[in-house]
Amino acid sequence: MQTAEKRLYTLWGELRDLSAASDLLEWDQEINMPAGGVAARGKVVSTLEGFKHRGLTSSELADVLDCCAEGAEPGSLLAAQVRRARLEVDRAAKVPQAVAQALAEARVTGLHAWRQARASADFSLFAPELKRMVDLRRQEAVAINPEGNAYDALLCEFEPGASEAALVPLFSGLRESLIPLVGSIVERGVEVDESPARGNFPASSQLKFGRSLAAAIGFDFKSGRLDESTHPFCIGINRGDVRMTWRYEADDFRAAVFGILHETGHGLYEQGLPEDLARTPAGSPVSLGIHESQSRLWENHVGRSRGFWRWAMPRYRDAFPAAPECDVEQIWALLHTVRPSLIRVEADEATYNLHVIARFEIERALFGGGLEVQDLPAAWDDIYAELLGVRPTDAANGVLQDIHWSQGMFGYFPTYTLGSMAAAQLFAAADQDLGNLEDAFAEGEFSPLLEWLRDRIHRHGSQYEAAELIEMATGKPLAPDDLLAYLRRTTEEVYGSLA
Repeated sequence: MQTAEKRLYTLWGELRDLSAASDLLEWDQEINMPAGGVAARGKVVSTLEGFKHRGLTSSELADVLDCCAEGAEPGSLLAAQVRRARLEVDRAAKVPQAVAQALAEARVTGLHAWRQARASADFSLFAPELKRMVDLRRQEAVAINPEGNAYDALLCEFEPGASEAALVPLFSGLRESLIPLVGSIVERGVEVDESPARGNFPASSQLKFGRSLAAAIGFDFKSGRLDESTHPFCIGINRGDVRMTWRYEADDFRAAVFGILHETGHGLYEQGLPEDLARTPAGSPVSLGIHESQSRLWENHVGRSRGFWRWAMPRYRDAFPAAPECDVEQIWALLHTVRPSLIRVEADEATYNLHVIARFEIERALFGGGLEVQDLPAAWDDIYAELLGVRPTDAANGVLQDIHWSQGMFGYFPTYTLGSMAAAQLFAAADQDLGNLEDAFAEGEFSPLLEWLRDRIHRHGSQYEAAELIEMATGKPLAPDDLLAYLRRTTEEVYGSLA
């Protein structure tokens, strides 16, 4: 038994190393790789995916897992290791290796095509690669779920156990709550003074300020880095090598600051994963919904709080001496404005999940409702008009704004809303356990919250299911109540009672 368990960790460590190599190549493509390297890089990544697929589907790994499963006590760490490993093994066993490798290559060429199309606001430059990706993902989904829901097969890659049937009523409920909330604010016509956030904010100053915020809340730059990219992201090569990226606007500091805080939330999770479980199945993040809960928590519940800005304001003034004069209350108000807009990553908290619901509805139709790639721009524009009352002026502000589909990440977007719900629930529980967190933030004390998250979320890796982990951490199942209460509270403080 001990030999089988040891062999499992050896085999899995090799698979994790292959994933780490692929992740590093993905980061390099975003940051350093010249455009001329796209075709060759696609072949390299495809080869690595082939090695990984063969490893996941090997008879030796299957035998070792069977042996470990027979000897694992229910509820034990070994049982969790086997459960987690089988999620990947069972999925790989159903997908032909040729499809897996073609998908890996398509992620490289698709990303390059998306960049060109987005820069030119021309969907036609991306459509052929996107069609190839959608066709491959449909093949994969049918292989995984031949008699079932194709979209479920994609959702479960990012959020194990998720299903379209469960998400539809959840998202419908959020939609029914958020549209009237946003609508009532828009009807009032109250304008929040956002001039303090606008002006001349040099990129170098934004980067220095953003890095200082990331370090202050706990990100270890000896085990990570921050680089510029087209679309912000975070990749954990391992807990000692976490790569984050950022983007900025020269005339508004919010995109950079809150993008960095968002990615730092991801980075803190990656740096907090259990060291003793590194390179084992249970040593990885439990789900993308849990991952997004960490980024949304630090970005919104910490970074947009009054306590945070009581501490950050002197540093903000030092970083941007030419910025308009303002106080904490002015900053706080302009960080909680509500305005339907086109760009998800720049959306306010109240409309953000409507952006996610729009993508969820489009993906559902793309993989089960007859929607085709050539119809995506029109479908995107129509659902934005329906949910947010705005219509994109061009493809760059519409269907081309996100990187995810270029990399085949269909089924990822719902995790942003699951993460927003979990973030609100976790923060409420932490605030109750630790006392008034805003007072701690005002003193620059962020470690109590980070240590609470380390204990409740990070150190467990994927030993538990996501739903189980949230209930253990907060004492109740995941629900939208805390998120909706938070949104109503903040919007009413800015705009007055909405009753």
